Amino acid sequence: MASASTGSSRRIVYIAESALPSRAANGVHVMKMCAAFAALGHAVTLLVPARRGESERGVGDVFAFYGVKPAFRLRRLPWLPLPGRTQIYGWMAAAAAAAARPDLVYGRSVAGCAAAAKLGRRTILESHIPVWLARGREERYFRALVRSPALEALVVISGALKELYVDKGFLPAEMIRVAHDAADEPGAAPPRADWPGRPGALQAGYAGQLHAGKGVELVAELAGRMPETDFHVVGGDADALRRWRARGVPPNLVMHGFVPPAGVSGCIARFDVCLLPNRRAVRPHGRGPALADIGEYTSPLKLFEYMAHGKAIVASDLPVLREVLHARNAVLVPPDDIEAWCGAIRRLHDPRARAAVGARARADFEAAYTWQRRAAAVLAGVARPVAT
Repeated sequence: MASASTGSSRRIVYIAESALPSRAANGVHVMKMCAAFAALGHAVTLLVPARRGESERGVGDVFAFYGVKPAFRLRRLPWLPLPGRTQIYGWMAAAAAAAARPDLVYGRSVAGCAAAAKLGRRTILESHIPVWLARGREERYFRALVRSPALEALVVISGALKELYVDKGFLPAEMIRVAHDAADEPGAAPPRADWPGRPGALQAGYAGQLHAGKGVELVAELAGRMPETDFHVVGGDADALRRWRARGVPPNLVMHGFVPPAGVSGCIARFDVCLLPNRRAVRPHGRGPALADIGEYTSPLKLFEYMAHGKAIVASDLPVLREVLHARNAVLVPPDDIEAWCGAIRRLHDPRARAAVGARARADFEAAYTWQRRAAAVLAGVARPVAT
């Protein structure tokens, strides 16, 4: 597959507020985007706060944890135990970015991007939630950012999220770019060897968090109704697993628990059918009540990993998922219709049916949803650096 290209090499500083390494999806996203920018030939520096109490313990190599090459610089800045530390960190990150004289500042830190723009650095902000729902002062920082002539664009993860921003009137529609999430090529990593599946049984699996709205309860119900099929849930912390096991799970449902990002591909390779059972309302990890529902505009990372593997996908028929999925690259069923889910999975016992759906999903992934294609798309239209 040909790599996407963005022309001249740029110096890019990426400002994030992620705790690295961690189990959160935002850390995966940030690391994958930096790796993709670097793979396109750009010189990339990632700035993150040193949130040591929130980071995954016992990880020696952050790059290996996320399954990315160490092709960019990772620099940690202080995360001070003070009121207003997000704003303080934003200014520190912006100052560090400006000192590097980048061609572009890119980031998911509203405070950092607003400060970088105020310092005159060309800036792109990526948003995964409506900024006006965030806690603290983020909307104020965002309002300052959108007034700055240094803002190149706002990147959002779905058409639905773009509509929310357009309706608020913060920016003209042409300054808001939709870039759905993406995945890496599965590469040469082998399927997981110690797989607890029965020989001859269809392997149906979900990979992701166990938060409310992700649909894990539907997977458990499917397992109870379909004893001939093995079901797998890859993800979840120890507390979530204890709660699920205390409720009792069918014997054909395996709760694998957390798997480091670099190891998830080997699990998906073992699935015959991949499940994306999102409910209409989805609650993100670690967010307050104001962010109780991201279901309208979410872009699940695991969807694109399923597509990269060329797997048959059974997914909830929701408008935001239909931005990527359709009747040929997935089997779409109503999120609350358990009989429809059972029927869809049973139809995919046919290897030819699975292969047809998976092949189209794989083709769509290659055409639009690799990390490098996404990185090239978000940089499209940004002026090239002046040769010196």
